[in-house]
Amino acid sequence: SSTCPNWYLGMEKFNVTAYKVALLFFWPIGTGFVKSVVNVFGARQYHPVLQRSMIESFYVRFYMVINVGAVAGCVVIPLVARSSITIAYTIPFVLLLISVIGFVAGSSRYVDVVPQHEFGMGDMQVAEGNGENNVDKPNFSDVAKICMLVVPFNIAYSQCPTTFMVQGAVMKPLFGVIEAPNLDIIDSISVLFFGYLVSTFFYPYLARRNIKLATGYKFALGSALGASAILWSLVVENMIHSEYAKSGNQINVMWQAPSYLLIGAGEIFSISTAYEVAFTASPPNKKAFACAFNLFCIGGIPNMLSLGLYRMCDQWFHNDKGSGNIHLIRDYSEAHVANYFVVLLGIVVLGVLVNLLNPVRNWIASVERKAADASSGSVANTPKPTPTSTPRSKKLAKRNDGKETDPLLKALDHKKYMEDAKKPQIYRMNTLKAEFAKKPKRKGRA
Repeated sequence: SSTCPNWYLGMEKFNVTAYKVALLFFWPIGTGFVKSVVNVFGARQYHPVLQRSMIESFYVRFYMVINVGAVAGCVVIPLVARSSITIAYTIPFVLLLISVIGFVAGSSRYVDVVPQHEFGMGDMQVAEGNGENNVDKPNFSDVAKICMLVVPFNIAYSQCPTTFMVQGAVMKPLFGVIEAPNLDIIDSISVLFFGYLVSTFFYPYLARRNIKLATGYKFALGSALGASAILWSLVVENMIHSEYAKSGNQINVMWQAPSYLLIGAGEIFSISTAYEVAFTASPPNKKAFACAFNLFCIGGIPNMLSLGLYRMCDQWFHNDKGSGNIHLIRDYSEAHVANYFVVLLGIVVLGVLVNLLNPVRNWIASVERKAADASSGSVANTPKPTPTSTPRSKKLAKRNDGKETDPLLKALDHKKYMEDAKKPQIYRMNTLKAEFAKKPKRKGRA
């Protein structure tokens, strides 16, 4: 037997049934659970208001880590599978097991947010007394509409394993070895490179200057990079036909590399931002569900639309004899794949224009403000440390002598302190203090 299921079940032939159960049942369920909650758990380690810029960088790095696994999988697993399928399947199993052990081992250091019913009892009472206040609360439908704005970009992104492969199949392999399917790794490398630049330099640079790049602008920038990738594919398409008409030869497959680079850069501004806004703009009790729907907007909806679009444009992928087999340069030169790329370009450019519209951008900003106000206005949404305190947390608690240590509540206390004052006074060492006409009475927190 050559695989673990065969050895365990005592079978000589490959167990296709076990493979189908694992691929079509266990894998989708496990992926759905993990992908919809792991980013939410990571983002909850930051304060939703005071550490907003850190959440922004977290989601870029989160998406980078996903592509680290993609790069490793594209390089290591195929090489191992040539010698042993069993070991190739065992490697991800062992890595997942190690990750679970590591996650459990570090549980004492995590910020543990207790699930709440909406925004706390006080907000619930207000909502019951005045229905108009519900308008000022974040809701899932708004988040779903925002996530739909990245669908045009993801239609372009979904071409990497489909139309780009069709185009690359008639191009000359690099060194006779590197073919079109191998170029998919360039997309992951691009995500790692541009993700590092954006999270380490670009976003912190804007944060230091108190600049927040609007979500609509991020979506538009990502879609513009996706449109550039499709535009470059049109350039490559023209090069393929021109070279074949002139000399009957093929061009090198590496001419496709810029398309993968541009798509990878666009993912940083579109997909990672979609992850971020699905978390920050959704109600506290629907964050996992919002992130799951966002995954559907990233993969499910674009893939279904691309499949329908491909079938509608099927005649463009046939040669003069009506055959859909265009893997040879002679047959490909008779097809009209360029028309399909033009349609894709129009879809992605439409996504750019929609995200640049002032009403759309302002609406996204209003949804994010409602979510931020709901988070800052509710003590229940402030992340609380787990009961198991770390040595550092115990030291800080002792130093503060039992006083309020939560940054948001301290900020609210200081704001109240300054509002009660008659006017601020500058003392020695540029210390800003408040001068009171009458010493204010400190009210205990309820």
